[in-house]
Amino acid sequence: MASVMQESGIWNPETRRQKSGTESKIESWWEVKRAMGPADPRPTRGATPLVERCMLVCGFSEAFAVRVLKGYRQFMELKSVMNDWQELKLSPSIPIKQMWEQHLLDNLNYTEDCLLLFGRVIGHNPDAVLDAPALQARIMTTKIAFQARYGDDLDHDVWDFGDDWKSDAVSHGGNRPKSINGHLPVATVATNSTAAPVSGEETPRGMMTPSRAGSRATGTPKSPAQTGTPGGNEPITIFLRDSNTGEETYFSLRYKSTLRIVFTVFAERRGLNQDLLKFTFNGQTLTGYETPHSLALEDRARIDVVITRRS
Repeated sequence: MASVMQESGIWNPETRRQKSGTESKIESWWEVKRAMGPADPRPTRGATPLVERCMLVCGFSEAFAVRVLKGYRQFMELKSVMNDWQELKLSPSIPIKQMWEQHLLDNLNYTEDCLLLFGRVIGHNPDAVLDAPALQARIMTTKIAFQARYGDDLDHDVWDFGDDWKSDAVSHGGNRPKSINGHLPVATVATNSTAAPVSGEETPRGMMTPSRAGSRATGTPKSPAQTGTPGGNEPITIFLRDSNTGEETYFSLRYKSTLRIVFTVFAERRGLNQDLLKFTFNGQTLTGYETPHSLALEDRARIDVVITRRS
């Protein structure tokens, strides 16, 4: 799916700009307008009946149901952006899963709702929870993708994955996780090709400008004091270089954030299976769980990408 960039540098689904009037219909769908009295018409489409079903079936208060609705929108937009149509990449939190299942049960409207909101039907696999390692990997990807797109706009009660988030978490209200290690793994990610920008996409406005021209890392990594490498967690610019074409794409992310979301977004933008990509720095193959800090990357460091071919 094509994408456009917001001023924040985070990507947005292209489907929201497909035709005039669509955006207003999308916003109207997400509005909650509960009937104030017997004479008021009760909506049968959109977010209002979904919120009411969650209040009745799941025991949500109205206020909490509205908060979950916001998280549900965030999650479904992430799935659209990541092309996760068959629940292979992302998994919902517990409250968002409950709302999603109530929406799925509205089988008369769910398909049309998805086509309006996301341009394609988003499928749900009820057996996805049976493979625990795969589930944990999807949860980690969800956390990374959330931070990349939404930053600190996190409702901890809504984005509660249960015991998975409660380990290493700071208590929040006695029984809710405040965060994992203070924050979700990634802060801000933004992309733009410096050689051949993707056709039809806008150049990100407000993106951090590379500040140390010519300082791409080569050879043995040096200490921050020697190189001017960020010593805290401020943003750093890195380049992913396609070894086949020489084309470079730059990303901005926090110095102590994992590289995994950068690799995922790079693959998605190229329409490639990430399993076919090999990322290396100074001859070291990267898994995606490294950070610029752990690799001692300088600002404007280069990571090489090799696109492998199946035999």
